[in-house]
Amino acid sequence: MIATIRMTAATLPLDTIADPAPRRPRRWLRGLGWTVAVIVALVAALWFLFTSAAPAVPPMPAPTAEQAGAGRDAVMQLRGEGEAPRAHGIRLGADQLQGMAALASHGFRPARFAVTLRDQAVAVTVSRALPLGRWFNADLVTGGRQTGFPHARLRIGSVTFSPFWTRKLIETARRFALWRGIEVGPLDTLVRGIAVGGGEVAAVVDLPRPPGPIDGAVATRLYCALAAAQRRTPSDDFATHVRRVFSAPKGAETDVVRNRAAFVALAIFLVDDRVAELADAATAGIAACHIAPPTVMIHGRADLPKHWSLSAAIAAASGTQFAQAIGEWKELADSLSPQSSFAIGDPSGFSFVDVSADRAGFRAAGRADEPGEATRLAATTPDQLLPPVLLKQPEGMKKADFVRDYGSITDPRYTAMVAKIDAILNTDTID
Repeated sequence: MIATIRMTAATLPLDTIADPAPRRPRRWLRGLGWTVAVIVALVAALWFLFTSAAPAVPPMPAPTAEQAGAGRDAVMQLRGEGEAPRAHGIRLGADQLQGMAALASHGFRPARFAVTLRDQAVAVTVSRALPLGRWFNADLVTGGRQTGFPHARLRIGSVTFSPFWTRKLIETARRFALWRGIEVGPLDTLVRGIAVGGGEVAAVVDLPRPPGPIDGAVATRLYCALAAAQRRTPSDDFATHVRRVFSAPKGAETDVVRNRAAFVALAIFLVDDRVAELADAATAGIAACHIAPPTVMIHGRADLPKHWSLSAAIAAASGTQFAQAIGEWKELADSLSPQSSFAIGDPSGFSFVDVSADRAGFRAAGRADEPGEATRLAATTPDQLLPPVLLKQPEGMKKADFVRDYGSITDPRYTAMVAKIDAILNTDTID
């Protein structure tokens, strides 16, 4: 029986065996394919709608001495330095606006910023390179005389938002900041009024100071340890204070958190209480053990410990690029000033000795996450913190001298000098 069945199947003509019915793709698979295609098309459309083929802001040269000075003045006004109430008036001219944009472009590169006055309007423009050769361009324009947060128009790529939707977007950003723990008041409190005209922008502002990225409790504990040690055994030696802060008892925090907080605590102790803004909640915490910043020295100089510690604190909180930029801005501004911005009696003008101290400080902070960094700094010496040979570098240069010999802070002659300083730091500082 079985053999018969097999023979029959084997002798059947091939054309009598029907092909199986073709399998049709399932309907949900076809729907998924269409959905993916629509999403890809939508994303591509939005990509080209909100990005541009070219930057709106051209490449920005390094800031000049004049721009550094004007930008620093603008930042001080925005921060309300010297003002008792938080709400305060500002008055910014074209030079200050352009200086602020030059500093922002240098400090936050590769982003580019431009601030321009257009008759009765002011425009803030930012450009940043994106993948696939595209650019993010945003332009915010406002003007006239207004009470409260000004009506403005925001343009991103080829899309322009009305003042209504621009305010909605800014309000969304404010709420996001609140969610992140940054205390940002209502928009009409942040900017209480603005007037644009006569070649300047005047406004009454109450800008928040966001919490610093450094653990405030740790920074406070280390600052108080420094203050207590100074009260017990006063010292004017910079290396002594570095050893003290990095040999202070450690809490439950990680080594990286502690090291970064130590750099900030050192700068609060030696430079200014305002450095505490880099550390969340440290401003109130240091009041209980506050001590006036002592005058300390390294290689006979009282300004260099401030350069070293402040640059290290900024690098610990914001990264080495920003710390380097701030140090260079300070030197550019000093090249126009008869007096150093750090202390009376310190040499003014552009100083490669100051730059050396800045670089030594932020390079040390850049190693904050390396194993054993606290141990190394707890046994450091003045020569390891700042090799004395670096005090032979040129300093006291006025603007004309600096431009003649080094051009700008992006000139090959300047970068060669910085490379020489780094080579000395690489061989003589703590390894």
